[in-house]
Amino acid sequence: MSGGFRISHLENVADDFFALLSDMRDGFMRPLEQKRRCQLGHVQHFAVAVLCRKGSLSMSALAQEMQISKQQLTPLVYKLINQGLLTKKKDQDDRRVVRIEITEQGRNMFRELFAELKQDFVERLKILPDEEIDELGWMLKRIREILGNMEKAPIQDRPN
Repeated sequence: MSGGFRISHLENVADDFFALLSDMRDGFMRPLEQKRRCQLGHVQHFAVAVLCRKGSLSMSALAQEMQISKQQLTPLVYKLINQGLLTKKKDQDDRRVVRIEITEQGRNMFRELFAELKQDFVERLKILPDEEIDELGWMLKRIREILGNMEKAPIQDRPN
């Protein structure tokens, strides 16, 4: 592929990737989030999801992971603590550091949400013929492999 065509092709793949993410969010995630919205807002959902995935984090690390300021994060975390979804603990190695952890109640909430998402997806899969289900399964595994490879590879310095 020539340089200009390759860049254009890469941009098209990136466009398709982000369109797929948007479609997945709008068609699969958002309907269940809206059911749960009465419990938590979008940013609160995100904070609990990050802690569920990453485990215990300092306030600074959580703010960085969420790409928000600590000033924005503090009231959000305290609201989630008051709801019983998160807890604060002193770091065992450095008592000055406060770590935020998800509680069992918070973990259970996300298990329930995942179970609902999965069940909804299974119901949607039932309308597809077996061949398309097999093809989709293969494609999803392949996408995960490729994205895993991309994640491991260092990003090359780009020429200006």
